[in-house]
Amino acid sequence: MLLRDGETCNYHYLVLSGLARMYYIKDGEEVCSVFIEENSFFNAAQSFYTRKPGYEYIDTIEPSTLARIHYDHLQRLYHAHPELNIIARVITEHYLVKSQERLYLLRRQTAEERYVYFAEHYPTLLQRVPLKYIASYLGLTLETLSRIRNKIRK
Repeated sequence: MLLRDGETCNYHYLVLSGLARMYYIKDGEEVCSVFIEENSFFNAAQSFYTRKPGYEYIDTIEPSTLARIHYDHLQRLYHAHPELNIIARVITEHYLVKSQERLYLLRRQTAEERYVYFAEHYPTLLQRVPLKYIASYLGLTLETLSRIRNKIRK
C-alpha cells in the first residue's frame, strides 16, 4: 500500500516492474480509477500537486519494483534544470489524454463498448488484473462483466 485516503501523496512514482492501481471508496465499494504498468509514471495528482490530503488509495497488485522521487526534490530539480519542465509537461499531457479517454468511456459508451475498448487497448491487463478490478474500472458489476465476456466469446 503506497497511499491511503486522507494521506498526502508525497511521491511521484515510476513502475519499473509489476503493476499498480489507484482507487477510491464509494458507498463502501472500491472504484478503480487507473492501472499503472511498467514504464509508467504516476501519483495521486489531486493530492500531489495541491499538497493536501487526498481521497485515493494506491497499491500494487503484483510484486512490483518502483522508483520514486519526493515532491520537494522534484521541485528542486525543476528549478535547477528547466529542461525537465518540458519533459514533465509531455508526461502530464499523456496522462491528461488518458484521463479524457476514461471519462469518454464511462460517459458515452455502453457497457459492452467499454469492455471491447479495454480489451483492444489493454489486452495484457486482461491477463494480469483480477476481473473484479476491471469491472470496477469499467463502472460495471462483476456479473455484468461476466455476461458481456460470455456474449463476446460466443
